[in-house]
Amino acid sequence: MKLFGTDGIRGDSSKFPFDNVTLGLIGKSIAETLLGTGRGVLIVRDTRESGKRIQKELAQGFINAGVSPVFGGVMPTPAASFLTRRSNYAAAVVISASHNPYFDNGIKIFNSEGLKLADYLEAKIESKIRKYICLNESILTKKIKIKEDSKLLKIYEEFVINNFLGKSLRGKTIVIDCANGASYECASNVLKKLGAKIIALNVSPNGKNINFNCGALYPEYAAKIVKDSKAFCGFAFDGDADRLICIDENGTIRDGDYFLASMARWLKSIDKLKNNILVSTVMANLGLLHAMERENIKVVFAKIGDRHIINNMKKYRASFGGESSGHFIFKDILATGDGLIGAVMLLSALSSRNKTMSEFINVFEKFPQVFINKKVTSKIPFEKLSKSCKLIESYEKNLGTNWRIIVRYSGTENILRIMVDGGNIGEVKLVAENIANILEEEIEYHS
Repeated sequence: MKLFGTDGIRGDSSKFPFDNVTLGLIGKSIAETLLGTGRGVLIVRDTRESGKRIQKELAQGFINAGVSPVFGGVMPTPAASFLTRRSNYAAAVVISASHNPYFDNGIKIFNSEGLKLADYLEAKIESKIRKYICLNESILTKKIKIKEDSKLLKIYEEFVINNFLGKSLRGKTIVIDCANGASYECASNVLKKLGAKIIALNVSPNGKNINFNCGALYPEYAAKIVKDSKAFCGFAFDGDADRLICIDENGTIRDGDYFLASMARWLKSIDKLKNNILVSTVMANLGLLHAMERENIKVVFAKIGDRHIINNMKKYRASFGGESSGHFIFKDILATGDGLIGAVMLLSALSSRNKTMSEFINVFEKFPQVFINKKVTSKIPFEKLSKSCKLIESYEKNLGTNWRIIVRYSGTENILRIMVDGGNIGEVKLVAENIANILEEEIEYHS
């Protein structure tokens, strides 16, 4: 079983590799791979009940390797990226499973530049972990006192505030849904300091309610509150606050494609869209692509996941990128997805243009698009699924250029993801369901 997925190590926090022995070996392996300079490591977490235990066991591994970790407490994943660069840490470890339910957890790692690790470094760390497991090694544990430094979160909040480019938000009511996660304190603090009146939802984490029917995955209640309270707008974050979903003043939920299209136009207008390039993923709606063509903005595609987006941003010297799910990267500000930075930048644009969110963000019409997620027992390579591949090839050949079919496995869960867009909604739904059904049958047959 491969330890590293799309975004670090993730899984059920009660099982391997989140048992205490393996966690110690993970900490030791990270330290030996990344911390040769002795500059230290920052450890932060979200609000899951398993976070403190995982933090302690990872720390045992770091200490065993001669490294004394600094503990930042509960804060958004992107805060760790910022603080790593600012404070010259050799690495940062974030204990979070992002949008997953509370019983999952994860380990995300940033290098000294605040970037997600390259594949070869993940492979190197994983090789060390497996070697120690094979040798039946364990960490000599010591009694350690973990003191989380709350001042670090305040430093991040000031950083976010300083990137606001507009006028004061005084007089504007903004609804935020923090998913009982890592942004439960800082999102309110930042927007209040910018002058807004805040209606804060899901800001009472208890270790088990993170992402539970709330936040970026379930923004419907926040949208109702925006509409009922006649708020200026709303924002929904996921559990570690690297993802953002926007809600306009009418209570309409706007996914990442609307954010990308409208912000790319605005950044271009103020000469902050480097090389007139937007980096997105193959999951972007066809309507976004056509809208960018009209604006003479080139769209460059990356694989799913913000670390792949940032890699293509570096390759093509782009300053802005993101994906439909709500990860947005303003590379000149921070080299990872940051939901709070995204909210502040959008509010900057609305303020500078003196527009409502609906006026600003509704810049294209989406093509009909259907997503189907199917749980699978195992991830059978697609090349082994001949019937499914032939069906998909047939559709792609006959449907034309204004259709797209994307089939992939989740990088973090045993889930098959199918996306189809183009045509009319009835046709799109039929194509997606046909593909999903034959894939499910064939996967079960091979499992």
